Amino acid sequence: MTFREWFATSPLASWLRVFGAVILSAAVADWSTKGSIDLGAWQTWVIAGLVSALPTAMRYLNPADVEFGRGSWRDDRFDVWADEDEA
Repeated sequence: MTFREWFATSPLASWLRVFGAVILSAAVADWSTKGSIDLGAWQTWVIAGLVSALPTAMRYLNPADVEFGRGSWRDDRFDVWADEDEA
C-alpha cells in the first residue's frame, strides 16, 4: 500500500487530517484574538486533539460508511487517485 492509498483510506489518516484542521483553526483563532500564538494554555490544545478523534470514531462506527465504516470492509475500494485514462 502506498502512502497515497493509506492517506486516502486509513482511519488514522482521517484523524490526522481532522486533527491538523482543528489545531490550525485553534492557532488562527488564538492569533486573531491575541495577536500571537501562545501555547501557554496547553489544555486547550490537548482537548482539541482529543475532540478531533470524534468524527473519525463516528465514521468507523457507522456501518453505512463506504470507506471505513464498521462492517463495510471490501476489497474493491474506490481509488481517489485514479486517472480517468486508467479506468
